[in-house]
Amino acid sequence: MDWSYPLRAACERHPRRVALRHGARSLTFAELEEEVSALAAGLAARGLAGATVAWMLPNAPEAVVTALALARVGAVAVPLNDRLTDEELAFIADDAGVELQIGGAGGVAVEELRGVADPWRAWAVDDDAIATSIYTSGTTGFPKGVLRTHRANAWNVVNSALGDPRAVGDVELFTLPAFGIGLLHFALPALLGGATVVLDGAFDAERAWALLGSGEVTRTFLAPTMMSAMLAVDGHERHDLSALRTVCTAYELGDGLRARVLARFGDVFTYMYGLTEAQLTCTRPGDFTAKPGSVGGAMGALRIRILDGAGAPLPAGEVGEIALEGPALMAGYHERPEETAAALRDGWLRTGDLGLVDADGDLHYRGRLKEMIKTGGFSVDPREVEHVLAAVDGVADAAVLGVPDEHWGEMVVAFVATGGAAVQEAALLAACRTHLAGYKVPKQVRLLDALPLNATGKVARGALRAAYRAVG
Repeated sequence: MDWSYPLRAACERHPRRVALRHGARSLTFAELEEEVSALAAGLAARGLAGATVAWMLPNAPEAVVTALALARVGAVAVPLNDRLTDEELAFIADDAGVELQIGGAGGVAVEELRGVADPWRAWAVDDDAIATSIYTSGTTGFPKGVLRTHRANAWNVVNSALGDPRAVGDVELFTLPAFGIGLLHFALPALLGGATVVLDGAFDAERAWALLGSGEVTRTFLAPTMMSAMLAVDGHERHDLSALRTVCTAYELGDGLRARVLARFGDVFTYMYGLTEAQLTCTRPGDFTAKPGSVGGAMGALRIRILDGAGAPLPAGEVGEIALEGPALMAGYHERPEETAAALRDGWLRTGDLGLVDADGDLHYRGRLKEMIKTGGFSVDPREVEHVLAAVDGVADAAVLGVPDEHWGEMVVAFVATGGAAVQEAALLAACRTHLAGYKVPKQVRLLDALPLNATGKVARGALRAAYRAVG
């Protein structure tokens, strides 16, 4: 059973209901199933069953169809972020062993791959086979593929559907990029529940207001950066949000923005925590205001533990590393055995994040053991940025931090040691823009003669944070 099964189940219950809407185009559940079946047949005819296939498509029905058709033929899907540079994309293609790319520069168009639909064909796919390799920033400074099986992806959908149910009549605005884990968290659970998914393209604040104010949309996910941009739109008050019952959000959310979104949207928020490697926690309705520090309880078949430095469970109220366990966990990192072994121990995923569980069993996020930066909903490995900065002539050393920011959640800030050399900020930013995706480029650069070091000779990141807070 492959992870497109939720669509088949929903199709039998709601064949004539609208499953996807994109602009003026709509697909019923039966039509979506036929599209998936036709593309799966074409992929199989090309010998791509079980192959490693990358895809880069906009938030349109073709993206959903491609993801599900690749699942149906047992291919290993490698969704690509269209914001990455050619250099970054080439690394992923080589690292993953991509045999074909659908969409994007040099890729094959979806229409060229279509075959003859056979919705009742039985596809033999091993539940435990790798289904997706989703690349995220890695601790070595290079992206790493998070390997997820068909079983894990299917459980991800079921967990989300159990923890945050959708129903016939719901209309879910999908604003996240289709290449991310959001397809499993939001779009597929909505389809499983018989809801209609409205696919938006690249996020646009004014269009988001128009869609949410249409009187149809009942649910959506909005990252803090999205809401901040929306609140900056002149005249947004004219849009009626009375149909909107649930807004899911995640990442860093400052107190000021929290107050502003509550005043505009009302108490309709659920706060979430998760990783590509494991999913997901979610607050209950009303907890966004009643328990503002909580990211909720485990969704579906998921368990949470807080571990001390030796890996022993901590009691409620004590801060330690967040660990997650359940059937939706990743299988590991592609060809990264050491990182896989460090992350997966005794069946539990060590997240590298700090938190505590309160007396109600709800998780409270308290920061990160690792230095990964979350900016605008994207993960940035500081080492990746530091590597680019260090290659610029005149740079002796570099340290990159994420600092709190109301709009971005965290802002990428670079501290560059020049040793007195004449290094221009413009040259540093130009190098970053050449080699890195836009969201990884530092928003600020601080030039220093030398970086502060601790007693062991490592960069004293705490001192840099303190200096940044003092100066701003």
